[in-house]
Amino acid sequence: MEFPTALTVVGNLAILIWIVVGGLGFWLYNQAAGLLFTIISLVAVYGVLKFIGCLRPCYHCTRCTRGFGRISALYFGKRSLKDPKESYGVASAVFFYVLMGPFPAAFSLFFTVQTFTVFKLLISFILVAMAIFSGLTWRKTREA
Repeated sequence: MEFPTALTVVGNLAILIWIVVGGLGFWLYNQAAGLLFTIISLVAVYGVLKFIGCLRPCYHCTRCTRGFGRISALYFGKRSLKDPKESYGVASAVFFYVLMGPFPAAFSLFFTVQTFTVFKLLISFILVAMAIFSGLTWRKTREA
């Protein structure tokens, strides 16, 4: 499997930004919660998920990316680059998606409704948009 270099670099930067924005969403509620979410997300995605995604030997990938290509493909890649049944397992892929997407977005939206500011609304909008965009990459496309 070959992961495009642009997807690997841009996808991992987008995931890192997603983690920081999610942490900021929690930070606006409680600083300890924001820091805890950021640390847990970094460890989960770049520690656990990277390790799980790279369990197959390197000869299965055209260019070994040490798991970084699989991470970006899981969240932002085309459907053809996703292989959760072989590398992550569907349950773990869904868990990591919920950890990064709907969970911080829902929390941020709930907290924004409680104490409204435009900045909180912007953070909530970014989290929802990233979760929707990432979720849409899972749908199957029709061949022309």
